[in-house]
Amino acid sequence: MGESLYPNLENLNQVSGLATALLVIDMLNDFVSGRMKCGDAAKIIPKIKALTEVFRNKGLPVIYICDTHYPGVDRELELWGDHAIAGTWGAEVVDELKPQERDFLVRKRRYSGFFQTDLDLLLRELKVDRLALTGIDTNICVRHTAADAFFKGYRVAVVKDAVASWDGVEGNEKGINYMSEIYGAETLEAEEVEPGLEKGDRANP
Repeated sequence: MGESLYPNLENLNQVSGLATALLVIDMLNDFVSGRMKCGDAAKIIPKIKALTEVFRNKGLPVIYICDTHYPGVDRELELWGDHAIAGTWGAEVVDELKPQERDFLVRKRRYSGFFQTDLDLLLRELKVDRLALTGIDTNICVRHTAADAFFKGYRVAVVKDAVASWDGVEGNEKGINYMSEIYGAETLEAEEVEPGLEKGDRANP
């Protein structure tokens, strides 16, 4: 049940065929400063913002993955309580990271950005085969998105200083290590991402 802010055809052609996309996962008001605040979420905003600018400048896709729930309907709310309710301030991306015209936005109702959304279709039509993951929570939504990406054959990179966990620094490190060991994810600092984009790797035709 994805909702995308699709660019016009000219811009779509510019990004098509490039291998790496930046995923910004759940950098929402409720998780950064609202009812389910993740302690270190605000600290990673500058790193993510810098990466969005790098990807945009290179014509690479920036994709926002956003929790969006229906009150009284979504089972996830039974575990966590109401959060990121559709149509509310809490479900919107924080002001510092607002999507731009050429970005994409996919809404999800479960942890993974792939589950019952159009993310896979979007990535394949953009000819993306590598994902740089940022956002929160390292051990929940980031990890489950990484798992589905691995299962679907995407290469995964976790940006270590651009993800955060409710479990604090130690929990964040455990989550990053898990994705590295179990899904073969690259683990990079934000400043290491841009040089990697210069390699010119492209998705298989």
